[in-house]
Amino acid sequence: MIGILILTHGELADGYLSALKLISGEESQIDSVALYHESSIEEYKKSVTNKIKELNQGEGVLIFCDIFGASPYNVTAQSYKELRDYVNYRSITGVNLAMVIEAVYCRKNMSLDDLSQHVQKIGKEGIKELFDITERID
Repeated sequence: MIGILILTHGELADGYLSALKLISGEESQIDSVALYHESSIEEYKKSVTNKIKELNQGEGVLIFCDIFGASPYNVTAQSYKELRDYVNYRSITGVNLAMVIEAVYCRKNMSLDDLSQHVQKIGKEGIKELFDITERID
């Protein structure tokens, strides 16, 4: 089964895990690592790298990050040289709850590459504005 790791600033990642648990119950092989003001980037990178290794059970790890180019995403890029011979992983930015839920439900039946593409599509398609999809009632 593909492991899932959520990386965000502050407690956002833990919020995704809490919401996931409310919707689908307890899930295995999914975790988060939060970045705080007091976190050193080197210690954060070490925690992320260790968590990627821990979540990998042979089918890879799908990593969700909050912002492209920010520290959580950057440490996944920086860890590539160290991990590339041991862990196959993908790092996706712009995480939302729909993407996390879809990843959990589909990770047993898809390859890592297919799952990565699929959840990106779900994330994009899930962005809607109320009055773009419904008629306004005045």
